[in-house]
Formats: sequence, C-alpha cells, structure tokens
Amino acid sequence: MTDVVFIGPSLPVHKVCRLLPDALVLPPVAHGDLLRLDVVPGDRVLIIDGFFLQHPPVRHREILDLLDRGVTVAGAASMGALRAAELWQFGMRGVGEVFQLYRDGVVTGDDEVAVVHGPAEEGHRTLSEPLVNIRVEVRRAVAAEVLSDAEAALLLDIARELPFRRRSYRALERTAPPELAAVVDRFVSWHRRDPRDAKSADARLLLSMAAENAPELCPAHDGDQPIDNLHTRFLDSWRARFAGESVGGQWVSDRETAAVLMLLHPEEPAWHRRAVLAGLAGVDIADPAVEERAHQVAGGRGLTAAPASGWDWLTDRERDLDDREALLRMLVRAFGTTPHRSLALWMVAAPLRTPALLDAARQVAAAAAALNDTLPRTTGQRRPNGRLHFRTEVVDACFAALWGCDTDGLEAAAWDRGFVDLMAFRYAAEPLVAYLKTFGAPRLPEVAQRAPEETLAGSAARVG
Repeated sequence: MTDVVFIGPSLPVHKVCRLLPDALVLPPVAHGDLLRLDVVPGDRVLIIDGFFLQHPPVRHREILDLLDRGVTVAGAASMGALRAAELWQFGMRGVGEVFQLYRDGVVTGDDEVAVVHGPAEEGHRTLSEPLVNIRVEVRRAVAAEVLSDAEAALLLDIARELPFRRRSYRALERTAPPELAAVVDRFVSWHRRDPRDAKSADARLLLSMAAENAPELCPAHDGDQPIDNLHTRFLDSWRARFAGESVGGQWVSDRETAAVLMLLHPEEPAWHRRAVLAGLAGVDIADPAVEERAHQVAGGRGLTAAPASGWDWLTDRERDLDDREALLRMLVRAFGTTPHRSLALWMVAAPLRTPALLDAARQVAAAAAALNDTLPRTTGQRRPNGRLHFRTEVVDACFAALWGCDTDGLEAAAWDRGFVDLMAFRYAAEPLVAYLKTFGAPRLPEVAQRAPEETLAGSAARVG
C-alpha cells in the first residue's frame, strides 16, 4: 500500500515523515496533480494543503476519479477538509475539527483556511493566520470562560473583515475599535499562554490515523452515494493534459503523445478513418467491410450523399468525388475531429496504441520538448502555456512537406488526422517543428496489422 500526502504550511515535512514514515510527501495539491499519480486500489491519498490562488485548485472530479478507481482519499485541515466536506457523501473521508465545521455548515467560505506562506525551500512558512484557527480559538476561549458569546461574535466579525492575507492575532489587536481593546487583549493574552493551531492538529490526527490503519480511512463502498456521470469531456481533457510519463527527466503528457502519433505516424490517417467509421457503424475496426457497413448505416438514416451542410468538410478539389466517397469523408471529418484541448490517447486508433508505438511517441515528444527549451520565442502572441517559436507559415510549410500536400490542402489533411481546424492542428504541431527541422521525420514502428488496401488508397488520395 502506498500513502501519498499533499501538505504545505499546515505541518512541516519532517513531522509528516515522523508520523507516517513511508509516505510519499508532495507539495500542496493543485489542479492536475491527482491525475499524475501512479496509484491503484488499496493505496491512500491524504490531502491536507492545496493551492487556491497561485495555481488552479484541485477539481472535485479529480478526487471522484480516484474514489471511483478504489483509491482511498481522505482530507483534513485545509483544502483537504474543504473538499472532504463537499464530497464525503461519495466516499471521501474527512477528519478533524475543521472538516466538521465545513461539513456542518458552520464554515462556508474557502477563505477561512487560506493562508499566505513562503516557498517550499523555506518549508512553506506561514505568514498569516487562517480564520478557521481564530474561530476555533474563540470557541475555546468561550468554553474556558475567557470570552462571552457576545464578545466572541464581535472578535470573529473583526477577524472576518480582515483580508485573508493580513489576518493574524497582531492584526486583530491593531484593527479592533477602542471599545474592544480590553476584550482583544484578554483573548490574545490567553491564546499566547496556551496557543493551539487547529489545522496543524487536524493534519497530525489524519496522519496518525493513517499510521494506525484506522478503519475510518477506507475506500468508497456501497454505503456511500454512487458516483454518476463522472467521465466527461472535461475529465478526459484534464487526464490527457496532466497524465503521462517521465522520459529522460522530461515529462510527456498523454496529450503530447497523442499529438505525435496523430501528426507523425504515416499510417494514422487510414486507421483514423477506419476507427471513426467503425464507431459509426458499430463494428470492429478490423472488419474488412467497415466502409461499406458505415455507408449502409448512413443510407439507413437517409444519407446517400453528403448533405449541403456536409460540403463544409470537403475542399473545392473534392467536389467531384463520387457520392459514396464524399459522404464517407464528410462523416469521418464531422464525427472524428476535435479541438487541441480535447486531444486524448483514446482518440488515437487502437492499432496505433501499442506499447512500442506509445514508447516511441513519448521519446519523440521528450526530445522535441528538450530541443524547444533551447529556442528563443517569437514576438507573436499566444494563449498562456502555449509555446510560440515558429510563425504560422513555417508550421504550415513544414507539415505540408511532411504530408505531401500543398498548404491549401493542409486543413483537409489535418481533418483526416483528427484535428477540427487549422488552429487545433497548429497548436499540436508547432512543438514538433524544431524536431522535424533538426532530425527529420521519426521512424515510428509500423502498425502490426495492416488496413485494407481500399482504406490506404483513400488515405493517399486525401493528402495528395
């Protein structure tokens, strides 16, 4: 069993290692981190801290995906408590006082667990006090008869009005109105004599329970609410973007692997065509009559030729195709293309997803990424996280030469490899231009089984 702990300012790493010695300790969780984990049923993921502002926060579906796969997910203290309070019905386990406050609706704002902290190199040293800690201390002070209920409510209102970046006991003293100065002084003096950090205490509790294999930390089961409608286009897109493998120290995402196969494997257009038509016809991709069966299914639904709207998927040169071929090309392009952000390995035809081909594609993607790291950027504009080393015309010319078509036919060639438009193609293709210019087209392994000659001929006609 593997324990993975996401933690930052709530507890120092050396204390985590003391409480749960064999755990894999990672920084605060962010969007995508759970999708990178190599975990299996029986493993446990313990979420304590997570990013709010510096990076997009961990999404609920990422946690639900782990629960659905039989992985135990538990949370406490900070982001873990917040997500557990939102997902405990589905089998995420929550531990500690902060979790209970969120679960019971006493606390509703995610700013209550937010803190400003230093970098990992400084041990995520906290630079502010989370409101939930102040809330718990105020409740303790009431129980100890240091504060009345009315005084506690007033102090909590003052703390709540402070921006989370400025919250601290010292700030509470500085900002309290004069008529409450004595109350604040009494509370803060009591706190400093017997300080308590609720988030830290909850983090220690979760780790101690994990070390003792507490039965409460169990996978989702029949007693939990079923997880429905989990696998959406969003989750597939996130998995393609974040999941992957490290190759020579270079992280290669599944999306980058898919892009290499879709763009660079010479047999991809033929297999892509067969895969789309097989899906539409409800037959196996290896069926030798897949095109005829797809054509029959289309005819059964009243399509014997490309409809007027389908001509948008055909170039001017293709207007003279016979009705059957025009219809098949339209179907492949209309149902088999996707934006760049939606690229995923499952979109690559199954015969191209062999271990040998995937390994080879990852090697190409890693080499391309390493080469790109040495290149200057152009002055062009691109969306965040998008690389831009080559002008559009350079990208187009490079792939037109590779695919054996002119630039006017590039969009049709991109459609036949699964890209919805030239923008989607260019986003996937540009990171590979430097590689192609430096090394030429890679020698990717051939597909073990061959597509029928009819499909191969059709593919050649499309890019010619």
